Amino acid sequence: MTSPVAARPAPTAQFPAISFGRLLRAEWRKATGTRAARWLLAAVALTTIGGLEIPLLFPRDVTQTRASYLAWAGLGLTRLLPIVLMLAMTAEWSQRTAMTTFTQEPRRGRVLAAKIATGMGISLAGAVYAFGVTELVVTGAHVAGRHIAVGWNWPQLAGFAVFVLLTSAIGIAFGALLHNTAVAIVTYLVLGGALSLLMIPALQATGNWVNTSQTYGWVLYGQWAGHGAQIATSTLLWVVLPLAAGIARTRRREVR
Repeated sequence: MTSPVAARPAPTAQFPAISFGRLLRAEWRKATGTRAARWLLAAVALTTIGGLEIPLLFPRDVTQTRASYLAWAGLGLTRLLPIVLMLAMTAEWSQRTAMTTFTQEPRRGRVLAAKIATGMGISLAGAVYAFGVTELVVTGAHVAGRHIAVGWNWPQLAGFAVFVLLTSAIGIAFGALLHNTAVAIVTYLVLGGALSLLMIPALQATGNWVNTSQTYGWVLYGQWAGHGAQIATSTLLWVVLPLAAGIARTRRREVR
């Protein structure tokens, strides 16, 4: 008698893992290639220029320094930029393409890392754009006879860059957590309005710790001294915690 031969599983095809660079290129295209994203990015460019109109039109009410002009450009830039990043973070769930994305790359952590890195890259590109536009406006104002103090210090310049990144990170975190574009945008806007109430004198002590309009304002103007704990607390509350919860939810959510 011959002993039965154990059946061997059929060999499976081995496909090379998708490189992280390829994931980055794919996420960049998804973040910037749709019609909605392009219109929003165009609006971001316009609001950045619009922010610079404030110091130009109201020279007696706004400090006429290069740093002040850059700060106003940063405020204009970040009005809509977080919404662009929410679109990118919620694309798979809102457009029902999660099955395709996570079939091609089952390791969801890598996809999320690519999305976050892409969002930060878009934010840095926006910061460079705002800086360049500011330089053009300040130069043009000088030629027109406007007296603008051109000096600034490194804390102010670093503060501008960090402000753009942190404000954008809020959009990334909300998108990662909520998985729905409309819900993420509405939540972001409603919370922004609610937190603005913390700027009234009776609630200002609390607002100095949780209201990003206040804490990130210190960042934007390079006023780091004495505010590190407050900036860190608001970042933990509105960036770190929702992003961590969003990563956990994305890794565990059932794809249909």
